[in-house]
Amino acid sequence: MMRRLFFISLSILLFSCIGNEDKTLTIEDVAKLAAGWEGEVIGWSTESYVGWDVEIGDADNDGDNEVLTTGCPSSSLNLYKLVDGKWENTLLAENLARTFPGMGLAVKVVDLDGNGSNEVILGTGQEGESTAIYYTFMIEDHRLTTLGVSRPDFNKSGYTHNLAPYDLDGDGMLEVISAYCGYGEIIRYDYDTGLGEIKARKIHQLSGSGEESLIADVDNDGHVEYITSNGFRKEDAKVEIFEFDDQGELIVPPRLVIDGYDGKRCFYASVIIGDVDNDSINEIVIGWKQEQNINQGTILGYKVGDEAEIEYKFAYEDKDLDLSYFEKMMVVSDADNDGKNELLVSTRGDNLSERIESEHLGHLFMWSVNSNEIRRELLVNLHEGVAGSSWIDVGDADNDGRNEIILATGKGDRTQKGISYVLMVWRAD
Repeated sequence: MMRRLFFISLSILLFSCIGNEDKTLTIEDVAKLAAGWEGEVIGWSTESYVGWDVEIGDADNDGDNEVLTTGCPSSSLNLYKLVDGKWENTLLAENLARTFPGMGLAVKVVDLDGNGSNEVILGTGQEGESTAIYYTFMIEDHRLTTLGVSRPDFNKSGYTHNLAPYDLDGDGMLEVISAYCGYGEIIRYDYDTGLGEIKARKIHQLSGSGEESLIADVDNDGHVEYITSNGFRKEDAKVEIFEFDDQGELIVPPRLVIDGYDGKRCFYASVIIGDVDNDSINEIVIGWKQEQNINQGTILGYKVGDEAEIEYKFAYEDKDLDLSYFEKMMVVSDADNDGKNELLVSTRGDNLSERIESEHLGHLFMWSVNSNEIRRELLVNLHEGVAGSSWIDVGDADNDGRNEIILATGKGDRTQKGISYVLMVWRAD
C-alpha cells in the first residue's frame, strides 16, 4: 500500500543573517558572476548542503519543469517551482536516510514504465553503519507518494553513487543500475508493471568503492555501455567500461579499463559522457585526483574505440579545482544557448568530510572546444564564508525555452545543520 511522506510547503521569501540583518538575497550576496552572465537566488535551506544532487525535469507531471535537490544532514528532498513569476519551495520529505545525520545523494526524474508520466528515483547516503536506501516516488500537487523502497540485505555499502536508468531488456520498463561507495556493489533494480515491487540483485562486485554509475554509448557503436568509477583507494582508481549482452545483462570483466594518466596511478576518478566538442559523437571526460590529501585535479577528454585516447586536456594538476571530486558536478550541455555543448565543472570544498585542507573556492568553470582550441571561463565564484561547494544541472528550469544552470551550494560540516542556497545562472541576452 502506498504511503505518504511528511511534507511542508515553504514560501520562497529569502533571508540571510549576513551582517546580523535579515534581507532578501541577491546573487551578488552569494557569488561573483563572469561578465555577460546573470543570476538569482531561487531558494535557501537550513541544510548545510541543500543539494548533493540537482535535477531539472517535470517532476510533478504538470507540463513544466521544476528543480529537485536532495542533500544533508536531514536527507531532505526539495522541489523549487516558478509560479506566477515567483519561486516556491516545497519540502517534500526529510529523514529519507532514516537516521540523522544522513544524506540524499542521487535523484532523477524518469518515466519508468513508459506511460507518459514521470516518477522520481532517489538514493541515500548513510553517515553511520546502516546501508543505503533506494526509493521510487510520485509527486502530485506538492505531495510525495512512495511507490516502492528497496534496501537489499546483500548491499553492505552506505552511499549511493548515482542512478543509471535504461531499458536494458527491451520490455518497455526502465531498469536502474547504481554503484555503491564503501564496498563496491553494483546493483540492478527491476520493476513490475505497477512499480510497487522492486527486484534488486547484485550484478558485479568492484575491487574498490563504486563512485559513479552511467549508461551511455561511450564508444559510439550504436549500443550502450555501463560506465563506473572503481576507486577511493590509494593508487587504484580506474574507470571501467562494460558491455551488455543481447538480453541486457552485464558482461564481466569490463571491456576497457582506464587506470590513470601519464603513467600516474590515482586515488579517485569522476566521469561524465557527452559530445563535448560538438562533432556528433560522444567523448568520455574523466576528472582524476591523484592523491587523497593533495587538492589538485586533472580533467581529460577521451575518444573511445578499441582503446581510450586522450583528445582534450581541460585541466592538469590544477589547484583551482579544490578537492577535485566531481561526481554529479560535471555536465556536458549547451549552457550558454549558442547551439553548442560546453563542459561545466563545479568544485567541492567540504574538507571536514575528508579531514584534509581546502581553500573553499566554490568555483564553477565552463570549457568550450572550438576547432580543437579549448577556452576556460570562471562563470561563478562563490563568496568565501557563504558557500564553498556546489552541485549542478543544466536545463530549462524556468520554462522560458532557454537553458539555465542550477547550482545547489554547501558549506561546512555536512553532519550539522547550516544555511545553503539554490542559484540559477544564465547567459544574458
